Amino acid sequence: MVQGSITVELTTDIIYVAGTVNGRDTVFIQDDIDLIKWRATVDVADDDIYDIRLKMYDEAGNIGEYSSVIEYILPSFVYDRTQTDVDEAERMISCRGIGNLTSAERQQWLAGLKGCLNRSDLKRIENDIYVISSMLQTGLASRKDCIPDIPDREYFDALLNDVNTLRNVGYRYSDTPTVPVQPINTYSKLNDIEHILHDIYYVYMTNYKYYAGDEIYCGDSIGAVL
Repeated sequence: MVQGSITVELTTDIIYVAGTVNGRDTVFIQDDIDLIKWRATVDVADDDIYDIRLKMYDEAGNIGEYSSVIEYILPSFVYDRTQTDVDEAERMISCRGIGNLTSAERQQWLAGLKGCLNRSDLKRIENDIYVISSMLQTGLASRKDCIPDIPDREYFDALLNDVNTLRNVGYRYSDTPTVPVQPINTYSKLNDIEHILHDIYYVYMTNYKYYAGDEIYCGDSIGAVL
Protein backbone atom coordinates (compact mmCIF):
# COMPACT_ATOMS: atom_id res chain seq x y z
CA MET A 1 0.00 0.00 0.00
CA VAL A 2 1.37 3.41 -1.01
CA GLN A 3 1.57 5.83 1.88
CA GLY A 4 1.71 9.61 2.24
CA SER A 5 1.60 12.21 4.99
CA ILE A 6 -1.20 14.36 6.35
CA THR A 7 -0.45 17.40 8.48
CA VAL A 8 -2.71 19.44 10.74
CA GLU A 9 -1.94 22.81 12.32
CA LEU A 10 -2.96 23.16 15.95
CA THR A 11 -2.54 25.62 18.80
CA THR A 12 0.67 25.35 20.81
CA ASP A 13 -1.00 24.00 23.98
CA ILE A 14 -1.95 20.71 22.30
CA ILE A 15 0.12 17.79 23.60
CA TYR A 16 -1.48 14.70 21.96
CA VAL A 17 -3.46 14.11 18.77
CA ALA A 18 -5.00 10.81 17.68
CA GLY A 19 -8.04 9.47 15.91
CA THR A 20 -8.85 7.80 12.62
CA VAL A 21 -8.17 8.52 8.96
CA ASN A 22 -10.47 6.55 6.67
CA GLY A 23 -11.36 4.32 9.61
CA ARG A 24 -7.79 3.40 10.52
CA ASP A 25 -6.43 4.28 13.95
CA THR A 26 -3.89 7.05 13.49
CA VAL A 27 -1.58 8.91 15.87
CA PHE A 28 -0.17 12.29 14.84
CA ILE A 29 3.39 13.25 15.80
CA GLN A 30 4.39 16.82 16.61
CA ASP A 31 6.98 18.47 14.39
CA ASP A 32 10.28 18.95 16.22
CA ILE A 33 10.82 22.44 14.80
CA ASP A 34 7.41 23.89 13.89
CA LEU A 35 5.49 22.93 17.02
CA ILE A 36 2.04 23.83 15.70
CA LYS A 37 2.30 21.12 13.04
CA TRP A 38 1.33 17.50 13.67
CA ARG A 39 1.96 14.79 11.05
CA ALA A 40 0.72 11.28 10.43
CA THR A 41 1.50 8.67 7.79
CA VAL A 42 -1.61 7.34 6.08
CA ASP A 43 -2.49 4.94 3.29
CA VAL A 44 -3.13 6.74 0.01
CA ALA A 45 -6.83 6.45 -0.81
CA ASP A 46 -7.71 5.20 -4.29
CA ASP A 47 -10.44 7.84 -4.58
CA ASP A 48 -8.34 10.59 -2.93
CA ILE A 49 -10.99 11.02 -0.21
CA TYR A 50 -9.87 11.25 3.44
CA ASP A 51 -12.32 11.00 6.32
CA ILE A 52 -10.44 12.53 9.26
CA ARG A 53 -11.74 12.25 12.84
CA LEU A 54 -9.45 13.49 15.61
CA LYS A 55 -9.31 14.02 19.35
CA MET A 56 -6.89 16.69 20.56
CA TYR A 57 -5.65 16.83 24.14
CA ASP A 58 -4.23 20.04 25.63
CA GLU A 59 -1.98 20.65 28.64
CA ALA A 60 -4.97 21.26 30.94
CA GLY A 61 -6.49 17.89 30.09
CA ASN A 62 -9.23 19.28 27.86
CA ILE A 63 -10.27 17.22 24.85
CA GLY A 64 -11.29 18.78 21.58
CA GLU A 65 -12.78 16.93 18.62
CA TYR A 66 -12.50 17.53 14.90
CA SER A 67 -13.93 15.74 11.89
CA SER A 68 -13.83 16.49 8.18
CA VAL A 69 -13.92 14.74 4.83
CA ILE A 70 -11.49 16.19 2.30
CA GLU A 71 -10.50 15.34 -1.25
CA TYR A 72 -6.77 15.47 -1.82
CA ILE A 73 -4.25 13.85 -4.13
CA LEU A 74 -1.19 12.80 -2.16
CA PRO A 75 2.17 12.94 -3.94
CA SER A 76 3.39 9.90 -5.83
CA PHE A 77 6.55 9.47 -7.83
CA VAL A 78 7.79 7.26 -10.68
CA TYR A 79 11.54 7.40 -11.22
CA ASP A 80 12.50 3.82 -12.06
CA ARG A 81 11.82 3.83 -15.82
CA THR A 82 14.27 1.69 -17.80
CA GLN A 83 15.24 1.09 -21.41
CA THR A 84 13.22 -2.11 -21.20
CA ASP A 85 10.11 -0.03 -20.50
CA VAL A 86 10.85 2.11 -23.56
CA ASP A 87 11.46 -0.94 -25.76
CA GLU A 88 8.19 -2.52 -24.60
CA ALA A 89 6.28 0.70 -25.31
CA GLU A 90 7.78 0.89 -28.81
CA ARG A 91 6.85 -2.73 -29.45
CA MET A 92 3.25 -2.17 -28.39
CA ILE A 93 2.97 1.01 -30.44
CA SER A 94 4.30 -0.85 -33.48
CA CYS A 95 1.32 -3.23 -33.21
CA ARG A 96 -0.70 -0.47 -34.91
CA GLY A 97 -3.67 -0.18 -32.63
CA ILE A 98 -5.01 -1.33 -29.28
CA GLY A 99 -7.10 -3.96 -31.03
CA ASN A 100 -3.95 -5.93 -31.85
CA LEU A 101 -2.85 -6.14 -28.22
CA THR A 102 -3.54 -8.84 -25.66
CA SER A 103 -5.97 -8.14 -22.82
CA ALA A 104 -3.07 -7.52 -20.41
CA GLU A 105 -1.35 -5.23 -22.90
CA ARG A 106 -4.55 -3.24 -23.38
CA GLN A 107 -4.73 -2.61 -19.64
CA GLN A 108 -1.13 -1.35 -19.70
CA TRP A 109 -1.92 0.85 -22.70
CA LEU A 110 -4.99 2.41 -21.08
CA ALA A 111 -3.15 2.97 -17.79
CA GLY A 112 -0.34 4.82 -19.60
CA LEU A 113 2.72 2.99 -20.84
CA LYS A 114 5.63 3.41 -18.45
CA GLY A 115 8.06 3.77 -21.35
CA CYS A 116 6.17 6.79 -22.73
CA LEU A 117 5.54 10.29 -21.50
CA ASN A 118 1.80 10.28 -20.81
CA ARG A 119 -0.58 13.06 -19.92
CA SER A 120 -1.13 11.21 -16.63
CA ASP A 121 2.62 11.51 -15.92
CA LEU A 122 2.52 15.29 -16.36
CA LYS A 123 -0.61 15.56 -14.21
CA ARG A 124 1.13 13.58 -11.45
CA ILE A 125 4.28 15.72 -11.69
CA GLU A 126 2.28 18.96 -11.64
CA ASN A 127 0.30 17.76 -8.62
CA ASP A 128 3.53 16.89 -6.82
CA ILE A 129 4.90 20.37 -7.60
CA TYR A 130 1.67 21.91 -6.29
CA VAL A 131 1.78 19.95 -3.02
CA ILE A 132 5.49 20.54 -2.40
CA SER A 133 5.23 24.23 -3.29
CA SER A 134 2.37 24.56 -0.81
CA MET A 135 4.46 22.84 1.85
CA LEU A 136 7.48 25.05 1.24
CA GLN A 137 5.39 28.18 0.65
CA THR A 138 7.21 29.06 -2.57
CA GLY A 139 4.12 30.49 -4.24
CA LEU A 140 4.52 28.67 -7.56
CA ALA A 141 1.55 28.91 -9.91
CA SER A 142 -0.18 25.55 -10.32
CA ARG A 143 -0.73 23.96 -13.73
CA LYS A 144 -2.12 20.67 -12.39
CA ASP A 145 -5.57 21.34 -13.87
CA CYS A 146 -4.43 22.85 -17.16
CA ILE A 147 -1.97 20.44 -18.76
CA PRO A 148 -1.61 21.46 -22.44
CA ASP A 149 -2.82 19.00 -25.07
CA ILE A 150 0.59 19.19 -26.74
CA PRO A 151 3.31 20.18 -24.22
CA ASP A 152 5.89 22.37 -25.96
CA ARG A 153 9.31 23.72 -25.08
CA GLU A 154 7.80 26.69 -23.27
CA TYR A 155 5.78 24.35 -21.06
CA PHE A 156 8.81 22.24 -20.15
CA ASP A 157 10.89 25.38 -19.50
CA ALA A 158 8.29 26.41 -16.90
CA LEU A 159 8.14 22.91 -15.40
CA LEU A 160 11.93 22.69 -15.06
CA ASN A 161 12.05 26.17 -13.55
CA ASP A 162 9.50 25.07 -10.92
CA VAL A 163 11.50 21.94 -10.09
CA ASN A 164 14.67 24.02 -9.81
CA THR A 165 12.94 26.50 -7.49
CA LEU A 166 11.82 23.69 -5.18
CA ARG A 167 15.21 21.97 -5.25
CA ASN A 168 16.99 25.19 -4.33
CA VAL A 169 15.02 25.51 -1.10
CA GLY A 170 17.44 22.93 0.23
CA TYR A 171 15.47 19.84 1.23
CA ARG A 172 17.43 17.16 -0.60
CA TYR A 173 20.01 14.41 -0.24
CA SER A 174 23.65 14.63 -1.22
CA ASP A 175 22.93 12.41 -4.25
CA THR A 176 19.66 14.05 -5.32
CA PRO A 177 19.89 14.54 -9.11
CA THR A 178 20.45 17.94 -10.64
CA VAL A 179 17.62 19.43 -12.70
CA PRO A 180 17.89 18.12 -16.29
CA VAL A 181 18.10 20.45 -19.26
CA GLN A 182 16.01 20.66 -22.41
CA PRO A 183 15.01 18.75 -24.38
CA ILE A 184 13.17 16.36 -22.05
CA ASN A 185 13.37 13.46 -24.47
CA THR A 186 14.85 10.55 -22.49
CA TYR A 187 13.47 8.36 -19.74
CA SER A 188 16.46 9.22 -17.52
CA LYS A 189 15.54 12.93 -17.58
CA LEU A 190 11.97 12.12 -16.58
CA ASN A 191 13.32 9.89 -13.82
CA ASP A 192 15.50 12.76 -12.56
CA ILE A 193 12.56 15.18 -12.42
CA GLU A 194 10.44 12.82 -10.33
CA HIS A 195 13.42 11.69 -8.24
CA ILE A 196 14.12 15.30 -7.27
CA LEU A 197 10.50 15.84 -6.24
CA HIS A 198 10.51 12.56 -4.29
CA ASP A 199 13.64 13.54 -2.37
CA ILE A 200 12.36 17.03 -1.53
CA TYR A 201 9.09 15.62 -0.23
CA TYR A 202 10.59 12.87 1.90
CA VAL A 203 13.47 14.91 3.29
CA TYR A 204 11.00 17.58 4.33
CA MET A 205 8.50 15.12 5.79
CA THR A 206 11.17 13.36 7.86
CA ASN A 207 12.76 16.63 9.01
CA TYR A 208 16.22 15.80 7.68
CA LYS A 209 18.19 18.99 7.04
CA TYR A 210 20.93 17.96 4.61
CA TYR A 211 21.48 21.37 3.07
CA ALA A 212 18.97 23.87 4.43
CA GLY A 213 16.02 24.13 5.57
CA ASP A 214 7.12 23.86 5.92
CA GLU A 215 1.28 18.27 3.22
CA ILE A 216 -2.16 18.39 3.67
CA TYR A 217 -3.62 20.94 6.09
CA CYS A 218 -7.13 20.19 7.21
CA GLY A 219 -9.61 21.87 9.41
CA ASP A 220 -11.81 24.84 10.16
CA SER A 221 -10.25 26.32 13.27
CA ILE A 222 -7.12 24.20 12.99
CA GLY A 223 -6.04 24.82 9.42
CA ALA A 224 -7.15 25.03 5.82
CA VAL A 225 -7.12 22.55 2.98
CA LEU A 226 -4.35 23.37 0.52
